This record gives sequence, structure tokens and C-alpha cells, in this order.
Amino acid sequence: MPSTSKSTKKATEAVSPEFVDAVTPLVLNSVERVADLQKKTLDLAAEQTAELLGAWKKAFSYFPATPPAFFFDFAGQAVQTTIENQKNAIDLVVERTQTVTSINKVRAEAYAKIAHGVTTSIQKSVGRSVEAQKKVLEFAGAQTKAGFKSAKKQLGAAVGPATAILDTFQLGADTMIEAQKSFLNFASQPFVNTARN
Repeated sequence: MPSTSKSTKKATEAVSPEFVDAVTPLVLNSVERVADLQKKTLDLAAEQTAELLGAWKKAFSYFPATPPAFFFDFAGQAVQTTIENQKNAIDLVVERTQTVTSINKVRAEAYAKIAHGVTTSIQKSVGRSVEAQKKVLEFAGAQTKAGFKSAKKQLGAAVGPATAILDTFQLGADTMIEAQKSFLNFASQPFVNTARN
């Protein structure tokens, strides 16, 4: 038997621009602080490496067979180049973070505008639909009254059960139309209240 599973994932809501405005400075400041900390650590590593290479260079100068000095200079330059590359990579991460946060801000604003536009469109559609249905009900009420009036005219001056039945049917039709209008007002109330706010 094939198993059918329902997804438990919910549609994600658009993040409000206010939230993005509140969080963006925190994210940027945190990334910049971590970047500064990493750069300072790299500067300390460069200083310590320079001191270590200087100490080794001096220590090897006391031996009869000393390695050429350019080995130590080459090692020092390699460390400096690596550290500068690391600092450039850190700067790139900070720059990319700033770019991504600005893109997210633009996206949040766009999503908010889209959501507002869709909401407004739906509210207008519901309002127009309710108004159209009310007009149809008013027309139906007028046609019903005209029909009952015509029927009463045809009966003439005869008073009795026939006119009482027609009056009852007319009252029932008027009550039904008013109930439908009341229902439409009640059903459209959330949309109308949202549109006013």
C-alpha cells in the first residue's frame, strides 16, 4: 500500500521591513567586530612570526654552517603575503555581508509592497462583489414587490385568503432578501474593517 504523507512545512511569511531594519545593524556590527578581531589576531601572528624568524636567524648565525639569510627572508615574506591575503578575504566577507543585508532589506520592502497590493486588491474585489450582490438583491426585491403588486391587482378588490397569502409571501421574500443583505454585511466585515485600518 503506498504511503501518502502530508507536508508539515508551512508557508514562510515575508519578513517585515521593520524587522530587517532592526536586525541589519546588529548583523553588520557583529561581522565587522569579528573581522577586526581576526585582523588583530593576524597582526599578532605576523609580529610573532617576524620575532621568531629573527631569533632563528640570529641563533643560526652562531653555527659554523649557517643557512643563507634569504631562506628566513623568504619565509617572512611568505607569512606576510599569507596574512595580507587573509585580511583581504576578511574584508571581502564584510563587504559581501553588507551587500547581502542591503539586498535583504530591498527584498523585505518589495515583499511588503506586494503583500499590501494583494491585500488591497482582495479587499476591493470583496467590496465590489458585496455591492454587486446587494444590487442584485435590491433588484430581486423590487421585482418581487412588482410581481406581488401585479398579482394583487389581478385579484382586484377580493379580500380574503388569496391576498393574505400574497402578503405572507411578500413578507417572506422581503425578510429573506434583508437576511441575505445582513449576511453579506457580516461576511464582508473583516475585509471592510481591514481596508479601513
